[in-house]
Amino acid sequence: MKRLMLLAIVAAGLASCNKEDIKTKAVSLQIRGYNIGNSELEVSLDALVYDKFKTAADQQLNFGKVYTYPSSQGQVLLKIKDVISGKEVYQNQLSLNTPELERFFPFVFINGSPLEIKAPAADPSTNKMAFYIYYPQSNDGIDIFMKNKEGQTVYIARNVKPATWTYSDYVTTEGFKDTNETYTWYFVKTGTTDQWAFNDSEGLSKSGTGQLYIPKKGETGRVQTYFVTPASNQLDAVSLFKI
Repeated sequence: MKRLMLLAIVAAGLASCNKEDIKTKAVSLQIRGYNIGNSELEVSLDALVYDKFKTAADQQLNFGKVYTYPSSQGQVLLKIKDVISGKEVYQNQLSLNTPELERFFPFVFINGSPLEIKAPAADPSTNKMAFYIYYPQSNDGIDIFMKNKEGQTVYIARNVKPATWTYSDYVTTEGFKDTNETYTWYFVKTGTTDQWAFNDSEGLSKSGTGQLYIPKKGETGRVQTYFVTPASNQLDAVSLFKI
C-alpha cells in the first residue's frame, strides 16, 4: 500500500511538472513598412515560417502575428527572406524575457535592398521628425506643411531631399493638438505653396494623418520616422515608429 501511495505521489509530481512545461506565453509581432519593387518577402520565427508578404510592386508592408511559445523559452530569431533571390535580408534576435506584449519592427525594402532606418535622438524640448522620400523622378527639395479643417497651416519640414534622411523639429501648435482629429499633409516644391511635389498632382502630393502617429496634445520629446512615396493613384506615407 505504501508503495502504491509513493507511486501515486511521484506520478502526481510528474504531471505537475508536465503542466508547468507546457505553459505558454504570447507576444504580438508587427512589421510595418514598404516594399519598392517586385520582391516577395517571407517571415519566419525560428523554425516557424508564416504567411509571405504577397506584395505587388510598390506596396505597403503590414504583417501581424501572435507568436506563442513555452514559458521556458528565452529568445526567438526573427528573419525576413527575399523569396525571389533566396537571400535573408533581415535578422533580429528577440529576447522574450521582457514585459512587453507587443513588438513593432519597421522594414523598408527598395529594389532588393533593405533601407537603413536612421532615427534621430530624442530631445525633450521638441519632437524630432525624420523623413525618407522615395521619388527617383526628381532630386528637388520638398517642403511639407500640415493643414486642419479650418484652413490653418503649420510646417512639418522644409527642403526634404529625396533618397536621403532629412530631419526636422516640430512643436505642436494650437489647432493641431486634437487627438481625435485627422489633419492633412501637403508636399510641395521647396519655397512654394502650390507647386505639387509629385507628378505635378495635388492628389499624389497630400496624405491624411490618421495612421501617422503624429505628435498632438502639445507633447514634446517624441521621435517619429516616416517613409513617403507616391503610388499609382495615391500618396503613401508610412510611420516607421508605432508610438
